[in-house]
Amino acid sequence: MHAFSSGFVARFRQAINALHPVDDSTLLNFLEQFEEVEAKKGTILLREGEVCRHLYFILKGAIRCYLHDETGREVNLHFYFEDELASEFKSLRLQEPSDRNLVCMTPCKLLKAARPDYLPLFETNIDFNQAAFRFFQELYLQEEEHAEMLRRLSAEDRYKYVVEHKPHLLQRVSLTQLASWIGTSRESLSRIRARINS
Repeated sequence: MHAFSSGFVARFRQAINALHPVDDSTLLNFLEQFEEVEAKKGTILLREGEVCRHLYFILKGAIRCYLHDETGREVNLHFYFEDELASEFKSLRLQEPSDRNLVCMTPCKLLKAARPDYLPLFETNIDFNQAAFRFFQELYLQEEEHAEMLRRLSAEDRYKYVVEHKPHLLQRVSLTQLASWIGTSRESLSRIRARINS
């Protein structure tokens, strides 16, 4: 059994209970399915074409999820940071090959759980099932918000949206990766930033 600090368990409890209240015995049972691993910057946790079989909780570091468009260009879809669950959730749920990649943007300390180890909790505990449902609902809403931003806003307004709503990305994500996430080129984003900051 992994010896988790009381501070970490409190943070994890807060994150889960924000979705749906789960009793402590279920929460600790879930945590027992994880092993702690360390990964270097650039470590690929999932390659496109592979089936995702693991769920990660980020203790320290950052992970990005991206795919390649028809020209082979990387398109960043999501960034995960400390105290967040990270995975390629569609592939994990359906157990089908992923069209996305997961890679460590920084050196990472992670908790890693295999699907067969934690899945029974989702299937047998109604509170945990509800928490999982709320988690995927929130994830869907975030993806819809991102897609709506790309559809409706100009590149400059997308950058302003990041400044206003997701300022942590400005500190944690490279200019190239941020440009990809807001659907523009690095050069265009550099010009936008210069114009706004002038």
